[in-house]
Amino acid sequence: LDADLQHINLKNLHFSNDNIELKGLFSLNFTGNNIDNFLGTARVYNASLKHDTTMLSFDSLTLASFLTPDGSKSLTLQSNQVDAEINGKFSIMQLPDAFKIFLNRYYPAYIQAPRYAVINQDFTFAIKTRDVSEYIRLIDKRLGGLNNSSINGSLNLANSDLKINAVIPEFVFDDKRFENIDLKGNGNRDTLRTDVAVDDVIISDSLHFPGTKLQLTANNDVSVIHLKTSAGKTLNDAELNASIQTLSDGIKVHFYPSSFIVNDKKWQLEKDGQLTVRRRFIDASEIKFVHEDQQIIISTELDDVTDETHIVAKLQNLNIEDFAAFAFSRPSVKGLLTGTATVRDPFGKFGIEFKGTADSFSLENKYIGKTNIDASANTVTGAVKFKVDANEKDYVFNIDGAYNYKDSVGNQVDINIYAGRININLLQPYLGSIFSEMDGFAQSNLKITGSAVHKYITGDVTVEDGSLKIAYTQCKYLFKNETIAFRKDEIDLGSMKLRDTLNNEGSVSGKMYHRFFQDFSFDNVRFETAKMLVLNTTKKDNSQFYGNVKGSALMTLNGPVTNLIMNIEGEPSIFDSSHIYLPTGSTKESNTVDYIEFIQFGSLMADSIKANESTNIVVNMNLTANPGCKIDVILDEETGDIIKGQGSGLLNIRVGNKEPLSIRGRYDITEGEYTFNFQTFLKKPFTLNRGSITWNGDPMQAQIDLLAEYLAKNVDISSLKGFGSSSTSSFSQKEDVTIISHLTGVLQKPLIAFEFRLPERSDASRDYVIQKKLEDFKNDQNEMNKQVASLLLFNSFIAPDKNFLSQGNTITLATSTIGGVISGWLTNVFNKQLSKATNGVISTYIDINPTVNLQQSATQLQANVRAGLQILLSSRLIILLGGNLDYNNSVIAQVQRKGLLTPDISLEWLLNKDGTVRVVGFNRS
Repeated sequence: LDADLQHINLKNLHFSNDNIELKGLFSLNFTGNNIDNFLGTARVYNASLKHDTTMLSFDSLTLASFLTPDGSKSLTLQSNQVDAEINGKFSIMQLPDAFKIFLNRYYPAYIQAPRYAVINQDFTFAIKTRDVSEYIRLIDKRLGGLNNSSINGSLNLANSDLKINAVIPEFVFDDKRFENIDLKGNGNRDTLRTDVAVDDVIISDSLHFPGTKLQLTANNDVSVIHLKTSAGKTLNDAELNASIQTLSDGIKVHFYPSSFIVNDKKWQLEKDGQLTVRRRFIDASEIKFVHEDQQIIISTELDDVTDETHIVAKLQNLNIEDFAAFAFSRPSVKGLLTGTATVRDPFGKFGIEFKGTADSFSLENKYIGKTNIDASANTVTGAVKFKVDANEKDYVFNIDGAYNYKDSVGNQVDINIYAGRININLLQPYLGSIFSEMDGFAQSNLKITGSAVHKYITGDVTVEDGSLKIAYTQCKYLFKNETIAFRKDEIDLGSMKLRDTLNNEGSVSGKMYHRFFQDFSFDNVRFETAKMLVLNTTKKDNSQFYGNVKGSALMTLNGPVTNLIMNIEGEPSIFDSSHIYLPTGSTKESNTVDYIEFIQFGSLMADSIKANESTNIVVNMNLTANPGCKIDVILDEETGDIIKGQGSGLLNIRVGNKEPLSIRGRYDITEGEYTFNFQTFLKKPFTLNRGSITWNGDPMQAQIDLLAEYLAKNVDISSLKGFGSSSTSSFSQKEDVTIISHLTGVLQKPLIAFEFRLPERSDASRDYVIQKKLEDFKNDQNEMNKQVASLLLFNSFIAPDKNFLSQGNTITLATSTIGGVISGWLTNVFNKQLSKATNGVISTYIDINPTVNLQQSATQLQANVRAGLQILLSSRLIILLGGNLDYNNSVIAQVQRKGLLTPDISLEWLLNKDGTVRVVGFNRS
């Protein structure tokens, strides 16, 4: 038979409960009147299949059956989605009864033997699937998966042998997912043994059971099971050992020693506990789970009045945090729960009741104290009622609520909260990206209504003494006896009076919108003051821009937290001291090892604004600089080179937690100094005559033009006359010498040009030889750097006939600060002289690293000096022998010692001549 089927609806033919439409070409060539005597082929091709309005993946299907020479039979099915075959002696019509014969031997109380005789069957089978999930859902909408699966096995009735193997990448039932299932089953005349391994069992987004393994042995209605699993970080490990007896109307479970580990705590299931569940009957005897002083005891009780059996679970000191993670991740809860949970009439219209207390209860790491809990649930009506109260020092409240999970109208939630005293820091987890600290006590009368999907909170909260800190500016503000109104999806701040920690006043107003403390959005939240603390950050808060500023300000917040704009307009007060620090990130440490990254707990150590991934905050500051605010530009923290200035200008500073800092504007310095602070013990301030810094975006690429002077008094300039000659002169002439430093270029790496100036009315200023030497220094940068270094350190010029400083002592270390010039020159001098004295075998290394804390006094300056000898034993073997000297270290100060010397030793072996490959063995203090 060949046919062109243009349309058929299987529902109209009562073959299906759903609308399933089929069309296609049929080619049928077989004999037989049922599947068991079917011989030949039946083929459908150029076909299409539609379920309701959805087209299913279907093109062709071929069913073929033939006899083999040995008298056995082969039946195959091939389609786009599945390949299946069965080979041997079999009866498709009696296959269910053939499997029943085996299962009846394992579970006779549950599975009845076939009523009729079953012919002898001996066959193998194999099934391979492709994309069949949409077809599986036609059988049951709760089912899914089974794509790309492989199932094979064999059955031999005569030999009582049953085998089945299955590899299933994914199986879904009622939104529960099982990933990578590997099943192996072997059955004989009386015993079935099954091993099942599942990579992950996914119950919900927050509850997984990875690495689940089940071993089952079944015989005559008794199954011995061994189950091992885990639930990620929450359930570290679980092992259940039990025997299950199958009854005609239920099961009886006998527990052997078992255990599970929750949050690294091992719970023991004591042996010989027993649970029996039958129709209209349940019995539990001393099923006890124990971890130290925590206990869960499950038993049954008979009601004295109704003769109904209730299930009772007694909890003692149960750590709430360990088990709450199975149900929800936010909010975080902690405490020790003690009480009794009762399931009444479990076979009828059962309900659940709980009465108990939570000791040391905390919510989102906020300690509340002892909390009393009384709750009940009616499974018929869906009504859940609860009462929670506390009477502690910081928390006095009473919550009376109801929730109906079967209410389809939407009025599921009705909770009344009366708080006589409650700490507002409970809101911190929800507003932490905006306000880094919230504290204070309030009274409230709030009501929560709505559905589980969208809840509303309404009422008033009056804060007695409260405080909050703005996350970016780190300024803390206080408020007292202010009322905040909660309306549906809205928090109205009204107009609140604020004080800073210096008792200056300001105000805040505006509204915040939210969906039950989520998805916050700000509507013209406005902070305004004539004079308050408006910036109070340290380097820890923002390494690129920090300081302490008091002045007038207007700050507004607008937009959702996913795109929040914070605008700040401000000007420092001319009557109060303010200080801003702008580090450039530059350092004299230029020999970093680029193939080593220092990491901490899996992430690179870097400054960041703490905020969750969905938060996006942009801070836009327009600051008017005036002489009342000092600005320190830190060229190099390690050498102590700092530009300190006071002046005027307009600066726009923009930064976000997902965008880098940018500064635009010009700052003109009217007075200030460039401090050359050599290693904490030699301080040489250069006076700034004039200067300006212009930013065009990148803070490190600001253009500078600074002119600084240092006056060296009573300098012996007679050596200048002896330059270039071998003779020495006894003539001594002393004069004041001004060192002029001109810094230009970019802020991160400025260009430094030096020149010397003598007093205009001095004789030396008219001496041709001296003026010529000073002019020669300007034409030789290396010589100029040496003379500047000598003048700053020794208040003297270097004569060429001085042995200690002779023979081309060049400064090889590239530097962009005056401190770098001095450090590089000294290191170079020491190395040259020692290497010369030992014919190059021994040289020095010196590394002086001070820590400059600009917000403390100079006595708080710290330094670390690492110095020692470098010994060259051969062209490829180097020994470094030295030590570290920590000066004024806060840790060392605890043991009453100003400094601490600790030894270092290092051995370097150069594997090839140029030293690009080497082995370093070292011991570092």
